[in-house]
Amino acid sequence: MDIYVDVGNTHTVFGILQSNQNKDYQSIEKHLEELRFSTKNIETPEDIYSRLFPFINNNIQRKFKVDNIVVSSVVPQINFVIEKFVHKYTECNYFCWVEARDGLGIDWQTDEYKQMGADRVADILGAICVYNDNFVIIDFGTAITIDVIVDRKYVGGSISPGFMLLIKSLFQETAKLPMVEIEPTLKLVDNTTIGQIKLGTIDIICRGINSIITELKQTYKDIKIILTGGFSTIAQKIIINDIIIPKLQFIGMNYYLKLIKK
Repeated sequence: MDIYVDVGNTHTVFGILQSNQNKDYQSIEKHLEELRFSTKNIETPEDIYSRLFPFINNNIQRKFKVDNIVVSSVVPQINFVIEKFVHKYTECNYFCWVEARDGLGIDWQTDEYKQMGADRVADILGAICVYNDNFVIIDFGTAITIDVIVDRKYVGGSISPGFMLLIKSLFQETAKLPMVEIEPTLKLVDNTTIGQIKLGTIDIICRGINSIITELKQTYKDIKIILTGGFSTIAQKIIINDIIIPKLQFIGMNYYLKLIKK
């Protein structure tokens, strides 16, 4: 059994892949099971154990055996909790953290590549498994990130607030604007307050991303557009794309494991 841990600002997701499953990206998409809970609720190793242990094994025992554990984290303050959990509650053969590094088959094209978020590194490696080269990844999570790979070179990308952050900021920083459901209006204008919030925080953001995609496609021929992240199924109603891969990070974490174990 392998465990892949995606520690995000809002949620932490544990991906469980049994040892008898193939580990190509199609198999991961089909067979990997997910357990999701709030990152804010992780304060001790026991917080993880109490949720994860019943999910994996109903037998009463203190530790469970794991072949590999791979962690992609963008929340440094709980990394020690993850590591303590691994040592205290698992018998793990191999444990590693995802990070931007040399030897991954990517020319990072920047001296600051080691500052790149582990989630984006995992996304890029997952996309390599699917398309090999020449792709744009748009990850719709707490933040919306864009990463461009051409000729196995990291061209660059962008970071902007995600849908929920934009909606929450309007709700928290204004006296009367309400929280609204995250869904596009698919309109040019709207005549209701709720509709206008949705239009401003979802539709307009997606249309701005579409303009970037259009220019990238003109600059780099035959480039593929990959959507991922928790809100990708919402964004796909507007965003130009070639494929949606919700489990892209887990695919990339699996590939990262193979690369560094070599």
